[in-house]
Amino acid sequence: MARRGFGLHLGLHWIMLNMASLFHNLGLPRARSLSLKLLLVLEISFAGIYLALTRNLFVIYLTSIGFDVSQISTMLVAATVAPSIVSVALYKHPEFIVKRVKPKFILFHASERIFWIPMIFFKDLVAIGFFYMIISISSTILGCFMNLLIYSSFDENGVRDVTAKRTAAYNVMSIIGSIGAVILLAALATEAKFSVIFTLGSMVGLLSTVMLVFMDMRHLEGAKIPKAVERPEQMFSISSFFLAFLISGNLLGIFWAPYLMRSLNAPDYVAAAMNFAATISSILGSMIWAKKSLGTFRIALGMSMLTPILAFLIPIPTAHIGISAFNGFVGTGAGFLGNFLFARYLKQFGAARSSIMMTLLSNLAQLLATPFGIFFGQQYMILFISVIVLVMASMVLAFLTIPEVAVVPEHSARTYSYLLYTSSLMGYSIAVETTKETILMSLRLLALIAAFILLYITYKFVFFLAGI
Repeated sequence: MARRGFGLHLGLHWIMLNMASLFHNLGLPRARSLSLKLLLVLEISFAGIYLALTRNLFVIYLTSIGFDVSQISTMLVAATVAPSIVSVALYKHPEFIVKRVKPKFILFHASERIFWIPMIFFKDLVAIGFFYMIISISSTILGCFMNLLIYSSFDENGVRDVTAKRTAAYNVMSIIGSIGAVILLAALATEAKFSVIFTLGSMVGLLSTVMLVFMDMRHLEGAKIPKAVERPEQMFSISSFFLAFLISGNLLGIFWAPYLMRSLNAPDYVAAAMNFAATISSILGSMIWAKKSLGTFRIALGMSMLTPILAFLIPIPTAHIGISAFNGFVGTGAGFLGNFLFARYLKQFGAARSSIMMTLLSNLAQLLATPFGIFFGQQYMILFISVIVLVMASMVLAFLTIPEVAVVPEHSARTYSYLLYTSSLMGYSIAVETTKETILMSLRLLALIAAFILLYITYKFVFFLAGI
């Protein structure tokens, strides 16, 4: 789950296909120096090892010190609420990420890595949850800064080039880090292994922070932020589609491996092989899908429906390795669709808000996926059906309301998008107004009851004084 969560986070960096002319019109810089690309690749390379030695082992660590699935899921939900709130606050006040960019970027980048070390000295869930919350908040904010840096530093070809190299570098180094994690887990004593691994991971992670020190970020200071979104209905449609797709991916990542090991009695190395196959295929997918037009991505989105169906219908454990590889390939393409659509409307949405919105969607997807594991537990049929429904919802939203990939005429897609936005806005307004009236009515009733009680007490007191 952790690895997949970071995959979604990393996927947020992919954006701006077929955008060269738009970047030129917006006055954004053309491809910057080779040194910035190299530093960005080095940053994600060290991060790949760091994440393999920390976040990817987090659930294993919690299990090893005695916490069950329900406790872990509850802690993850609680720790995800705060980053989601931070994302909303950043979206409302995006000026935070365009002022004193470099010091803030370095601070939160380092904080995400450092707080793995004190975590290992505590064994209670509250303390661990507190440190993980700090890590998650730092990850959210640095994600916004990283997106802004990439979007504002390169033209279309530069973005495609640097993000392709970053994705490949991350996956390769993640594999190396995972191999190292397995060796360390097997070689170290039980009581000391996670202390050593988390500390080592944090130190390697700080090497990626050092890369930020040498990056030129002066052009990010005071980046223009539109006062309002020019096409709110398109942002709503794209965000709704992308959120549904991200929730489906996070949810599948939560229960697929447990289903394989508990229901199909697969050995743990098969589950590990699934992750390996998905990582390898995502490298290939990132290279192929990055060169495709937006219309082509409807194929990836449509084919992503097959993953939960095949995973549920095929009872052969080893076949799931191939299904996972297929999912890594088409899932990469479907994920790129959301990122590239934000790029298409960059002028209307603004680079800062686009960066924050994708981070917000990633946090909300993790937050909304986790309760499924708490409420449905081992009911895998319900979980698979939930994933299928979410993928179908994302397909319907994309194919009917997003002109670039719609299966209906463009004018119809824009009409559906507007109707979806206005009806949702009206429903939201009614819900808020109804809630407001309900609260006011409740307060009036409480005030009336309090008045009657006070009147009764006064009445009794008067009779008491009168000796009646």
